[in-house]
Amino acid sequence: MNGLEPQGDTLGDTLPQGFAPMKLMSDSDEGEDKGDDGPDVVTCRGGFESSPDWKRWIKGALIGAGSFGKVYLGMDAENGLLMAVRQVELPTGSAPNQERKTSMLSALEQEVKPLKNLQHPNIVRYLYSSLDDDVLNIFLEHMPGGSVAALLRDYGAFEETLVENFVRQTLEGLHYLHERDVIHRDIKGANILVDNNGNIKISDFGMSRKVYESSVFWMAPEVVKQIAHTLKADIWSVGCLVVEMLTGEHPWAQLTQMQAFFKVKKHRLQAKPTNTSPHWFFFETNDTL
Repeated sequence: MNGLEPQGDTLGDTLPQGFAPMKLMSDSDEGEDKGDDGPDVVTCRGGFESSPDWKRWIKGALIGAGSFGKVYLGMDAENGLLMAVRQVELPTGSAPNQERKTSMLSALEQEVKPLKNLQHPNIVRYLYSSLDDDVLNIFLEHMPGGSVAALLRDYGAFEETLVENFVRQTLEGLHYLHERDVIHRDIKGANILVDNNGNIKISDFGMSRKVYESSVFWMAPEVVKQIAHTLKADIWSVGCLVVEMLTGEHPWAQLTQMQAFFKVKKHRLQAKPTNTSPHWFFFETNDTL
């Protein structure tokens, strides 16, 4: 996927990693069972406000999963554009489930709407969304380098110069969001994505409206308490991101989620990592936190 060159004359030889040979689906094939040979070719239907009338894409490898569903590598079947496709499964079956589905779609639509208007070098670009049977597809810019959290797992803690670079870009993206009164609420390594040139972009800002257990380690006290909070909550999380990048572990790594919950709730700060420059931890006494 990173600088691959064709190694043969067949489609299977030249497709990016994560894809397999397949047959494009024609209109007459839409109702046929395609079996397990190759990836799915999906024709996106309308019905979600931001959907195109139709769009065909090839579903590739699973590249992520979390509270908001699974994320797959996708490729536009017409122009070859690689995308990250977040799939959110919707309720099916009974009448109550249909009501839940309608309510869920309405809420998701309200969360997706603002994404269309966000354009910044440090914000993952929203492409479009579509409703395909009982799955909502949200198509986003693909970041081939993966997340900061994944890079930390693969390469270990970052040097301070790299941390400075990533923090600067994160703050520039946050400044853009904050100017538009958008609070991210879930800044952490898993939501900071990297391209092949070391540029970073913030993701999942349109879906960050609820408190999730896995994010407690990065959350500001007011977010953990689920009380009114301001843009400052994101700055606390940036401080936690700094700890994550400098140490290779999330804040309070020695604690369980529940133990960290009570620590953060009492406004306790992560201890300063050793062997780091003093200027990183000015925020230990900063009243804004």
